[in-house]
Amino acid sequence: MKLRTVFFIAKRLLISRQKKTAVSVISWIAVLGMLVSAAAMVILLSAFNGIEGMIEGLYTEFDQEIIVRPRESKKINPDSLKQLVYFSEQLQGVERTSLFIQERIILRKKKKWANAELWAVEPSFNEMAKLYTREHLINGNLMNNENQALIGVGLANKLGLRSMDLTPESAILYIPRQDRKIRIGKSPFFQQNIAVVGAVDYNKEVNDQVLLVSLSFAKGYFNDEVSGLLIQTNTNNRSAINATLNNKFGKQFMIKTNLEKNELIFKTSKSEKLIVVIILVFVFILSLFNLSASLTMTFLEKKAQLSTMYSLGLSAVDIKRVFIVLGLIIVGFGVLMGLGLGSLLVFLHEQLHLITIPGTLNAFPSKFDVFQVLALLVLLSSLGFVATFITTSFLIKSSEKA
Repeated sequence: MKLRTVFFIAKRLLISRQKKTAVSVISWIAVLGMLVSAAAMVILLSAFNGIEGMIEGLYTEFDQEIIVRPRESKKINPDSLKQLVYFSEQLQGVERTSLFIQERIILRKKKKWANAELWAVEPSFNEMAKLYTREHLINGNLMNNENQALIGVGLANKLGLRSMDLTPESAILYIPRQDRKIRIGKSPFFQQNIAVVGAVDYNKEVNDQVLLVSLSFAKGYFNDEVSGLLIQTNTNNRSAINATLNNKFGKQFMIKTNLEKNELIFKTSKSEKLIVVIILVFVFILSLFNLSASLTMTFLEKKAQLSTMYSLGLSAVDIKRVFIVLGLIIVGFGVLMGLGLGSLLVFLHEQLHLITIPGTLNAFPSKFDVFQVLALLVLLSSLGFVATFITTSFLIKSSEKA
């Protein structure tokens, strides 16, 4: 039988049975269940996309795409990183690299004290973090010798530093001595004056904690060892480069992307998204039981007319196709309406900011992804087809046995 004829008979069954209240109610319950679960999937997935985007937004150009640290110790001899540096620089998508030292220190300006985080980097970091732009270097100038430093704007305010556009400010660094026990009469810190020539602005974490110095200035205080390697990559190649480096050097070094900086938050968001999708798929499957009930009641209602259909030349396979098409019409209506409604609500929220984050005036983060909607369309339609096929096959076999 031609598909057009099958579709025509299925459509007539759908229209004619609307006079039967019980069948109609069950059908609309099935459609409503599919509609609500499909819309909820679009809305919640968009919300989780927005949350992940917000997490990524916490990272700035100061946070490089890949960071390499030693597995066994806090510091490492830079010679141990030479092979990794050479290998990474040959990879497509790697733009620049910089050895770095990261260490907690104390800063003093006259009577004002502040805890800080020392970041000692190579000159290539200026390009990597776009330090030369006024978007980030909001006061003063870049370092031009190893006895100069840049400071986070929040940290500068804590120490009461003035504008450095014309004259650098001086501060005293207290750098912890390596492998020295605290003893009476012996200072556990190196004490060093440094000229602060500029203030930088990235995010709250960097602004409130970071003092940026040259690697050549800091290496002597840390036994000529470094904390690791920063790698700037094209964001599109970040995951592939990270995987390649882990395959080759993963046993020696901890190699992570900047997305894994707040690894717990990032993984929690991913896990929650997966759990929510699974729950909503179960809700959708429950609505398919109503679909099965609707198809069963329609089949029983028309069972007396099946002999007429057989007389018209329809085979058991044709009857099966009719009811499969009938089920798919119901599934298609529920799924398409649900995905469309969910997409519309997400669009309205992104344009009008319908929901705000509690305690703020900021819109709740949301990011619509058309590929996710298409994936949902395929998934939900497939589940609907399976439910329709199983139900119809069972009904036809039962009818043949009878």
